[in-house]
Amino acid sequence: MGSIQRVGGFDIGTNSVRILVADIDSFSRVVASFRLGFAVRLGEGLSSTGRVSEVALERTCRVLGKSTLLARRLGTSRILTGATHALRVAANSADVVGALEEAGGLPINVLTPEEEAYYVYTGALSDSFSYKSPSAMAGRASEVGGAAGGSFSLRREDRAEEVSGCGFVIDVGGGSTALIKGTDTGTIRSSTLPLGCVTLTEEFLKHDPPTPDELQALEDHVVTELSKARPSVLPEAEDCVTGVGGAATSIAAISLGLPYYDSRRVEGHILAGEEIERCAQRLSKLTLEEREEIEALGSGRAEIAVAGAFVLSLVARHLNVKRLTISTRGLRYGLALEAAAHPAG
Repeated sequence: MGSIQRVGGFDIGTNSVRILVADIDSFSRVVASFRLGFAVRLGEGLSSTGRVSEVALERTCRVLGKSTLLARRLGTSRILTGATHALRVAANSADVVGALEEAGGLPINVLTPEEEAYYVYTGALSDSFSYKSPSAMAGRASEVGGAAGGSFSLRREDRAEEVSGCGFVIDVGGGSTALIKGTDTGTIRSSTLPLGCVTLTEEFLKHDPPTPDELQALEDHVVTELSKARPSVLPEAEDCVTGVGGAATSIAAISLGLPYYDSRRVEGHILAGEEIERCAQRLSKLTLEEREEIEALGSGRAEIAVAGAFVLSLVARHLNVKRLTISTRGLRYGLALEAAAHPAG
């Protein structure tokens, strides 16, 4: 079986902090020991103020401090963090990073869109191939096209021997949406769009429930942004398309009719494009109070569930995705695999 390491992957997102403590062997097999998510809403108000608020920072610091303590008590040899959209764009990002590092007692890595896409992809498909570290991203291709997206290539001696040749991942997050294409040459191409559940809710959905005009404005905006996605980041007919993130997993739980959110039932569930659209329309007709009564949504998702469902539905339609396989893994798993690739000491 090879040596086993216990490591941690902390995904510090715009809406949630997702924690993973996992045992990983030398064949990159991941067995989760502990995983949990906290809706800290780090990006609350960010779209209007351009800054992370003190209240949001305090919430995130408390969660990070307690999570780090727990992960260390569980015997992690290394914890790797990855902060995403909110800390990429906030004017006070440096101060926020400093406060989070003090609270958690560990470095906070603010990932580029390309780095985030790589770890999301390898995490979401971590049961499909043997992970190899990108050597601190040294193999990033020179053609990477700025914050909107680009490609990332592992050097041939560093890449996995069996990277899936038909991988496409859709990640709808709190601050952005990533479209990620993996190839059998070890190249990850990605496009990161400013379509996040938190930011879109604050910008477009002012009423409870949202009005038809608000939903139409939201749809028009999403379609416009999708039209800007890089032509090279499109799924091919043979691709297995995987959905990660809270929008995808919560819709799967609703589709399954679960009385409460259960990641074991959600993992691997296949959603038809029509079912995603039906769930989006259903959620849009409910008040916030009614959405909060749907325990399958998971903690802290009722307020942003409509925007998330609409984005996922419109992305699936735009990309002509007929079937979406749901993964509960994603960024925190990719971070854990990278942590295991560089043992402490």
